[in-house]
Amino acid sequence: MSIVSAILLAVLLAGLWAAGTAVLLRVGRGDGDPQGVSDGAIALGLPAGLLLLGLPGWLPTALGRVPFAAVLGLGGAAAVAALVLLGRELGALRSRRALAPAVLVVLLFGAFLWLRLGWPDARQTEKPMDLAVLSGLLATPGLPLEDPWFAGWAFPYYHFGTYLLALPFRLASVPPGYAYNLVAALVAALAGGAAFGVVRLRGGGRGSAVSAALLLAFAGTFDGARQLLAGGSLASVDVWASSRRVADTITEWPLFTLWLGDLHPHAVALPLLLFFAAVAGRFATGPGLLLDAVLLGALLSANPWDLPAALLLLAAGTLVTRELLPAFLRSLSTAAVSLPVLLPFALAAHPEFLGLRGVTGRTTSPEAFLHLGGLLLVPALAIGVALLRSQDDAEESFLLANAFPALGLFLSIVTKRPVLGLGAAFLLAVLRVFPRLTGALRAGSLLAGAAVTLLLVPELIAVRDPYGEALHRMNTVFKCYAAAAALLAPAVALLAPLAQATRRARLLVRGAMAVASLALLAHPASLLVQRVRAPRTALDGLAWMRAEAPGDRDAVEWIRENTPPGARIVEAVGGAYSDHGRIGSATGRPILLGWTNHEGLWRGGAAAEEIEARRKDVETVYRSSSPSAVLETLARRGARYVVVGELERKEHGAAAFRARGGLRRVFESQGTEVWEVVP
Repeated sequence: MSIVSAILLAVLLAGLWAAGTAVLLRVGRGDGDPQGVSDGAIALGLPAGLLLLGLPGWLPTALGRVPFAAVLGLGGAAAVAALVLLGRELGALRSRRALAPAVLVVLLFGAFLWLRLGWPDARQTEKPMDLAVLSGLLATPGLPLEDPWFAGWAFPYYHFGTYLLALPFRLASVPPGYAYNLVAALVAALAGGAAFGVVRLRGGGRGSAVSAALLLAFAGTFDGARQLLAGGSLASVDVWASSRRVADTITEWPLFTLWLGDLHPHAVALPLLLFFAAVAGRFATGPGLLLDAVLLGALLSANPWDLPAALLLLAAGTLVTRELLPAFLRSLSTAAVSLPVLLPFALAAHPEFLGLRGVTGRTTSPEAFLHLGGLLLVPALAIGVALLRSQDDAEESFLLANAFPALGLFLSIVTKRPVLGLGAAFLLAVLRVFPRLTGALRAGSLLAGAAVTLLLVPELIAVRDPYGEALHRMNTVFKCYAAAAALLAPAVALLAPLAQATRRARLLVRGAMAVASLALLAHPASLLVQRVRAPRTALDGLAWMRAEAPGDRDAVEWIRENTPPGARIVEAVGGAYSDHGRIGSATGRPILLGWTNHEGLWRGGAAAEEIEARRKDVETVYRSSSPSAVLETLARRGARYVVVGELERKEHGAAAFRARGGLRRVFESQGTEVWEVVP
């Protein structure tokens, strides 16, 4: 990555940040909390700027293919227009104190970039897939995006969030390996900044907002403390095991997601989810309604799994300052205006929805406590205090405050689902007290209620998928719990003052909160120790390739510099979580076939025949002794280049690709060759 690219990237991000901040300040003009609006606008300015840059060029893709130059031109014009027409709004940010939210975001970016330097490789887990999407967006000649691992077909998986983040990196010509880690760190910073924005735009103070950002970015779970109490050392805390805390499911939470660095839809959509939590229903104006609608459409385009969370946030956000009927009408209007934003996603290729089903699994009390107990403590205490204060008579207050926990225990026993029973009782308590709460406390209670509702979903229903009965809740728990944990961070910050508002039990409450906070530090402290001990540091996500397969890395650079962006490549085919597809992933050039099981999951059974046909075509290219058969296969698939490296020889033998007639070798380095079809 060159110095010029780094400087240009910084300038682009700063410009987009300014443009987005100006738009948000205009939307919030005349608001009764100008300082809160100012802080929220700065904290959320860069995600808003990315939407300014990305959305104008994305919308026309609903009508057909759009050259990427047009995509960038439309977005650039929108961002420049925002600065020119609304730039005067930035005049309200003259004091240094006003820029504190920006400093927080920059510090979070630096912290997570430092973490990425210890785990830089875009390899293993599903990083190669995410790198393929990012690289494709950095190189594609147009949109909709061609499938990086299924050349010639549209990409069917959700990638709007990655598209938004990729745009400034493409304009700055940042290589994919570097862009990967920079984007991962940027997602963490934007998510933390958005948590800050939620608290400030919902009436919380700056100190509470900083707490929300730190909770979201760095809070662990009680499972880390459990591992320490079981005799483990700080350096040996297994973060991965904590992300599988509920049996047969995935239980990610923000710190794990942001540290892992997989640029999956649920990760890259995290800033948009919290952005929506901050502004949904917040501004009772036409621009406020339009902002809500754009964010709703953008969030669902980036990650449709966030639909339950989005609907809950829409309802909660509109109820903060409205009665039931006006809140319903505002929510309905927002959903209606969001439809044009959703149109490109609705008309594009995407995985088939297989429907819903009832669940047979359940989350046990220990599993729930170890995973989210630390973040649920403050909302539970706060709602308890609110119940105690809801009655004038002391005995009635005491009875009411105990009635809901008793109801939760009863429902847990009857249903044999403790999360369902306790969660339902908590929601009933929230419904009982939130009309009496105002401002930040009302917003916090509704946010906590939305989060707990998400926890209840996988106790009742699951999205059907092909993973089998034992894993039927895996993805539903994964996506619902991930969104719930993200929403709990600002909810905790908003409700903490209420939780501590009881005079008689203040020391007990503060002691419990202190112990919980200490327990949540096990995971970040362990990651800190592991990062300090990291054997090497690098920003390049492809550094592993230079060390283990230098010829492949040289081939990647040659292909990026010497082949057309849409040129199709043939390389070895393999299963998930392997190095197969490494050349296409690193160059942004579509390959004939990548990870076969992922293509099967995305495209369903209807594509099984085509996937098998492509697998056989790749085998023909590398194993056939007939030059005419190889050339016919390459011509039929529109492939122009064939890669022959160590992985291809491992899969197809030392004589892989022996029928080379009609092709010429255009690159060779340290055992890796690239062959081109002779024009």
